[in-house]
Amino acid sequence: MPFEPGSILGAYEILAPVGSTGDTYTASDTRLNRKVVLRMLPAEVSQLPEMTARVKRDIDAIASLKHPHISAPLDIAEGGAAHFVVTEHIEGESLTDRLTRGSLNVDEALKIAIALADALDKAHRHGVIHRGLTPSSVMLTPSGPKVLDFGLARPKQETVAAGSGSFAATRTSLGVTAGVQLSAAPYTAPEQFEGIEADARTDVFAFGAILYEMVTGRKAFDGKTLALVIAAVQSLDPEPISTAQPMAPPALDHVLKRCLSKDPKQRLQTAWDLLVQLQWIAEGGSQIGLPAPVVARRQQRDRLTWIALGAAALVAAGAAATAAVAYFRAAPEPDVVHFVVNSVGQGATVPIYISPNGRWIIGSKGGAIARGVDAVALNSTTPQVLFAENVVTQAFWSPDSRSIGFFEDNKLKKADVAGGPAQTICDTPPPIAGGTWNGDGVILFSSAGAIHRVLAAGGQPTKITEPDASKQESEHLLPWFLPDGRHYLFLAASSQPGASAVYIGALDSKERTRLFASESRAMYAAPGYVLFNRANAIFAQPFDARKLAFTGEAIRVADGVPLYSVGPNTSGLLARGAIFAASQTGTLVYRTGAAAAPTGQTGNDEQRSLLWLDRTGARVTQVETQGTYAGIDLSPDGKRIAVHRHEGIGGDSWIVDSTNRLQRLTFDATQDNQSPIWSPDGARIAFASRRNNKWGLYLKAADGAGAEELITESDAPKTPMSWSPDGKLLLYFQAGGSADVWAVPVTGDKKPFALLVSPANEQFPQVSPDGKWLAYQSNETGRPEIYVKQFPDGPGKWQVSTDGGQFPRWRGDGKELYFALAPNAMVAEIKVAGSSIQAGVPKILFSLPANTSASVNHLPYLRFAVTADGQRFVLSQPGGPGPTLSGGLAATIARLADQGANTSGGAASVPQAITVVLNWPQAFKQK
Repeated sequence: MPFEPGSILGAYEILAPVGSTGDTYTASDTRLNRKVVLRMLPAEVSQLPEMTARVKRDIDAIASLKHPHISAPLDIAEGGAAHFVVTEHIEGESLTDRLTRGSLNVDEALKIAIALADALDKAHRHGVIHRGLTPSSVMLTPSGPKVLDFGLARPKQETVAAGSGSFAATRTSLGVTAGVQLSAAPYTAPEQFEGIEADARTDVFAFGAILYEMVTGRKAFDGKTLALVIAAVQSLDPEPISTAQPMAPPALDHVLKRCLSKDPKQRLQTAWDLLVQLQWIAEGGSQIGLPAPVVARRQQRDRLTWIALGAAALVAAGAAATAAVAYFRAAPEPDVVHFVVNSVGQGATVPIYISPNGRWIIGSKGGAIARGVDAVALNSTTPQVLFAENVVTQAFWSPDSRSIGFFEDNKLKKADVAGGPAQTICDTPPPIAGGTWNGDGVILFSSAGAIHRVLAAGGQPTKITEPDASKQESEHLLPWFLPDGRHYLFLAASSQPGASAVYIGALDSKERTRLFASESRAMYAAPGYVLFNRANAIFAQPFDARKLAFTGEAIRVADGVPLYSVGPNTSGLLARGAIFAASQTGTLVYRTGAAAAPTGQTGNDEQRSLLWLDRTGARVTQVETQGTYAGIDLSPDGKRIAVHRHEGIGGDSWIVDSTNRLQRLTFDATQDNQSPIWSPDGARIAFASRRNNKWGLYLKAADGAGAEELITESDAPKTPMSWSPDGKLLLYFQAGGSADVWAVPVTGDKKPFALLVSPANEQFPQVSPDGKWLAYQSNETGRPEIYVKQFPDGPGKWQVSTDGGQFPRWRGDGKELYFALAPNAMVAEIKVAGSSIQAGVPKILFSLPANTSASVNHLPYLRFAVTADGQRFVLSQPGGPGPTLSGGLAATIARLADQGANTSGGAASVPQAITVVLNWPQAFKQK
């Protein structure tokens, strides 16, 4: 029966139970005032004097070894009817707990494995078999791993005294099959289920199952029930470790195959054999660190390597016989290996993502409607396209590397790398800025300026952080789980220059700890670093994930890494991260070769010029003053431009007059005064602004006179898009469970009402000049298309675009509708026939200049405007004055830009190389 805290067993006071089995407790030794662990012996063992005597001999044998990787048993004692083994109390983390966070990198797994093999060898030489070795019986401590519970091990067959009738009689009742637990079954040798006596080879099998799990992050034998696990152990062979960890040494697959053989005769026969081979692998005898494709091309040399393996084992055995006192030899550190991948992600500023196990690198195809991601497995030379049915943005991996989470259509989704349809987890109101996934199936993501929590299985998300207005925080972004799965890093953006910082939060607490000042993300990477960027350089800073504190100075890892904007965030400061990612197995990837952005402008927020084009795409004129322009609208007379200009920490709305002179309309960039829209009479301008953590729509006189007038505000992000022709209604986009279209009267009660609300995303509403029709963009078919419906209501609805489209605009007489279908500007004729319309086949007008469709760090905004006669278009292009873009050159540049391959100087580039660095932490040790 379980013991309550405070219970007295002989000289020991129970402090607390360990685990949920009810057989292990922490206790206080009242005689020596020290903390110990009590492990209760099974009742059937306690009742047999022969068994308790043998356990006593075993723990005496183990204690006499004084081995650094064996937990020393102190005594076997009794209290009342209970017998228990007393062991030292060890501070550390069990291997079981460590494996909940995924696999270990190969060199770390080998170090632990060599220590365990050495411990098993010494125990076996003294006649003690563990018989119950599992990850829970391995404790990871600062001084190395320790094997627990040797004091409970059953002796080898030959050490049992002949004629021990009581022991023989209890063999069946103590058999493994009758009493094995589901947690121990994956590590139990097949012969043990048949009642065959355990020997050294059963421990070798358990060891192999543990090593397999350390390297791959998954059990060698698994199942939902005990029967299924036993069947797997007895009949199935696990996949080679190279399927999950392509960087693992080829010889390690061979060793594991020998350990996990069903036939004990085919296994490595002793722990000493195991130790010799592992040490040889760790010393570089298996090309450790080379990618699997390289190994595949060297199969002939591998055959010679296996010959060398046997020779090396003989040499090592002879050397060990000469120096038998050497219990443990540290494995030499692997070399840092660099190579380049050229086929992942289309664009120098497109993010890349590496799986935690280091096997997969994926990169977006870029563009607003491009589906799938480019992918390469590091054990393959063949590029692939994954998730081909989805527009994947801001991806993040599951801890087991089998799935990704991503954002699409204002929803959080997940999909398996192995294939199958994506599953929706929950709605995610924009702006979106990153996600992270822990081993307990909890996902954190940034939505609408705060961190939210949701189960990967699906459900209603819960907000767990709130920006602190007293610190002028604008939003919380880019969460990243720490190894314990409870704490996480996140970026708190502030409208105060230099005040943004990375914090540590916890799932079960509102408290947070400031880690360091930063305007970009931070991530944790094994074996203990926080990675982040400063400008175009990547840094790694040693970090203790238990103490949640830095332990050393930041070290520069790489330079010249391109920057990009994460999501359409609301702050202008943030979302400027270097393009890099790290696995938890010692692999670092980052883009190289892209030109650095101009000072103060990075990623897609590059310097732009306002450009006038005619209907053929020829340049008419250009506004020479550069800026990061976003959101463009023309006055009704076509002489003035209203535009939002990003200014690092948000931005203001401006007016460009007929002489191309800029005049400021708003005067507080921290409020992010964006997306200015002219009223039909040209007297007023509507714009969006974020103030006091609420999004509002405001009106201001176009000549700048008078005060701003608040029309409506709420927590939901919103952007004005157009007016009704009578100037009474303002139409706007609003983020909620999806993107929807709303309207608000600018006079009277000013009560907003919904025009288009559905699970799809409806955006960019444009009322026709006669006020009878509404053009808008919707992704209800799975990609953005242009539609027209009756306004303000009515059953009629017509699709105008046929192959996708974005950003609709009307001609002044309503007879043409313009939209973008990268890399082109399109036009469709609109004919009205009573209460219906007839849309003509869309035609290409001209090729758009580079990056017209690329998003600035901003909520959705209109990318171009057109004069009432449909003869001139105004839009923005990267860089300053340059040659007119037309014909094939313009089309080529625009196509590359739509794929995300632009550089900051305005010229497009081909997809850039990705540098892969294996064993990157080792570079710091080698200096």
